[in-house]
Amino acid sequence: MKPIIRKYNLNKYKFRELVQEVFGCEQLENLHLTRIDLFPDEKVLSKPWPFNENTSAYHRVFYDKLDDGWEDIENSYELFIENEIKPLFDESFLYQKFPTFRVNLPELKSVTKWHYDSDENHRHPEGEINFHLGVTDCFDTNAIWVESKPRKEDFKPINIKYGEFAEFDGNRCTHGNKINKTDVTRISFDFRVLPISKYKVGKNKTSVTQSNKFEVGEYYKEMIV
Repeated sequence: MKPIIRKYNLNKYKFRELVQEVFGCEQLENLHLTRIDLFPDEKVLSKPWPFNENTSAYHRVFYDKLDDGWEDIENSYELFIENEIKPLFDESFLYQKFPTFRVNLPELKSVTKWHYDSDENHRHPEGEINFHLGVTDCFDTNAIWVESKPRKEDFKPINIKYGEFAEFDGNRCTHGNKINKTDVTRISFDFRVLPISKYKVGKNKTSVTQSNKFEVGEYYKEMIV
């Protein structure tokens, strides 16, 4: 399916304000300039794939704060699931315990390899639905690129503005990033939802990025509808 883009009320959630606070940066689009101390150095940039999408210095700042107990952002996420995601479903569902934090810096990629989430390397359960929420505007080469149907390879960017979120079939459709040529940093969250009818207890594999099983209490929380 093609991505579905929806709007949400910015006044209800503090995603951008909280990310601004943790980095000490008001203009997040210029994070690569404001926090140049976190930008990969020449030694790192000389590697074939220099920017690890999960363990960069930017990610360490964000996840260290989260690991210390960041109630404000956790509450904003839970409220978003309740208000924006729950109404989209007519059955109970599982959702990612906390969304994945993405930073797409100029001249780099936030995700280095093209993939679909249920492939052999990522091993997500079949039937998951992907959601993508911009903390900045996401456009052109700083956006996620996704094909419209599995193996069609007609890749287009998911262009969303701050205040919008996208639903797409990243479970089956190949997606990834191009080198960011926009001169601005893209910051976003993404998370996955699994309808309860697709959940197979005890038959799920382990997340490559988070090293926990795709089970309730590990990778997922449950939302009753």
